[in-house]
Amino acid sequence: MITLRTFKIFVAVAECGSYTGAGRKIGLTSAAVGQQIKTMEESLKTPLFHKNGHQLVLNHFGENLLKETQELLAKYEEILRSGDGKQGKLTGTVHIGALVSSLMGAFSDVLWAIRQNNPDLDVKVFAGQSGDFAHKITSGQLDAAIATEPPEYAYNELIWTPLYAESMILIIPRKPFFALGPASSEPSIDILKHAPFIHFDQMTWTGILIRNTLKKLAVNVDIQMEINSIEAIIELVRQGYGVSIVPKLANLDWKKDEKLLYVDLSHTKIFRRIGILERKFHRRSGFTKAIRDHFIESEPHGSTKNN
Repeated sequence: MITLRTFKIFVAVAECGSYTGAGRKIGLTSAAVGQQIKTMEESLKTPLFHKNGHQLVLNHFGENLLKETQELLAKYEEILRSGDGKQGKLTGTVHIGALVSSLMGAFSDVLWAIRQNNPDLDVKVFAGQSGDFAHKITSGQLDAAIATEPPEYAYNELIWTPLYAESMILIIPRKPFFALGPASSEPSIDILKHAPFIHFDQMTWTGILIRNTLKKLAVNVDIQMEINSIEAIIELVRQGYGVSIVPKLANLDWKKDEKLLYVDLSHTKIFRRIGILERKFHRRSGFTKAIRDHFIESEPHGSTKNN
C-alpha cells in the first residue's frame, strides 16, 4: 500500500539518486528505503527508476509522478501549516540555488529580510551557475534558483520570473600593468581597443550577454583570460591585469572603489536580468512567492523595468 510516507521516500530517492543517500536524509536503512520503492513500483505496476552507473535515475513515468507527488506533499504541508498557529509564516527547509554574484547583489537583502520574518525557516543556499541549476530543479534537488534569464529555447517545464536587472559596465584598473592609452580625464570605451580583456565564460548565459554588449559597442577585444566568476574577474581587474565588462552588482559601492574605474554601458540597452527559476508546482512555492512579493514591494534598483 502506498502511503504519504512512501511518497516522501520516493521524493528523497529521486533527489539523492540512491537508497543509501535517501536513507541518510530521512533516517531509514538503505534496505528499508529499497523495500518501500519496491512496494510502490509493485502497486503502480511499473518501474520508477533505472540505473545509470551507481545512480538511480527517474524514468519518464517516474519524472511525471515526481511532479505530482511534490504537488501532493506541498498541499499536505500547507494544510498542516494552517492549523499550527503559524499561519502566514514559512517553516521547514528550503533548498535554493543562487549565483554567487546575486548574493553580492539585491537578492542578499531579500534573503535576509525573509529569514528575519520567518525564524522557523531554514534556508540552504547552493552557489553555482544558472545553466547548472535547471536540472537540479527539475529533479527536485533544488526547490528553486536565483538565475540569469534563460535563453528562449531553454527549459519549457520550468518558469522564470524576473526580479531585477543589472546594467553592464566596463571596469578599468586605476593602476594597470599595461598602458592606458592617450591621457584623458575620463575613462572611455576606447581602452577596449588595446587593453587586455578578461571575458566571462562565453558558454554561459552571462557570457552571451557580454558578447552581445561588445557587438553593440562594435569593438574587437584582445581576450587574455576567460573565467566563470564575476568576483574573480573584478579582483583581477583591481590588481591591474586587464579590463572587463561585467554586470553592475547592486551591493558594491563602485564609485568609492579605490582600485577601479568604471564606464556605464546602459546605453547599449543590454541588461543581465536576474529572476527566480522554479517548477510550475512545488512544495516551497510559499518561499518563492515571498521573494517575488518582496521585490514587487521594494522595487530594488529599478529592476525589472529596464526592458
